[in-house]
Amino acid sequence: DTVLTMPGTTIEKEYERRIAAINAVIAVCDAEEGAPSRSRVARKRSADPGDMLPTAPLPKRQNSSPSGESDDAFSKAIASVCVKSPEERPTICFICLGTPRLPQSERLRMYKNSGSLSRHFVSKHVKPFSNDMHCECSICGEKLKSKSMLLNHAERVHGTVSRSSKTALGLT
Repeated sequence: DTVLTMPGTTIEKEYERRIAAINAVIAVCDAEEGAPSRSRVARKRSADPGDMLPTAPLPKRQNSSPSGESDDAFSKAIASVCVKSPEERPTICFICLGTPRLPQSERLRMYKNSGSLSRHFVSKHVKPFSNDMHCECSICGEKLKSKSMLLNHAERVHGTVSRSSKTALGLT
């Protein structure tokens, strides 16, 4: 009701009406705004394959580069996302790496640092999905039955840490 009221008869009443409308919208909207996009050109995508988690390993795509060179790059990338100690932090996304429908450049993308990878992981592979999501890690084959299991697996096996609040991760 506050948003759709008639303009006030005086400037003070108009300001009060506007403030009440702003407060009403704030009360309804419980969404946090993220940081501004770094991209200058807004890209429209209907379904980004990177946003999806594979439910089972898919067959390998045919690569346009020589097989030996490509296989070596993938082998090194897979080794880099399977951490041997809790302190190791990779810069390649294990989910993107294990998604054959992505182009090779996206699968092997190296982020500037582990923090950049964590932001990508949370925004593309955690937030868009419900808490009871089911997926299988294409790198190690482990079946994950919830978002919490995915987050634990990502940190324990692949060194991808997400220290966001439960609310920010969509866990509550």
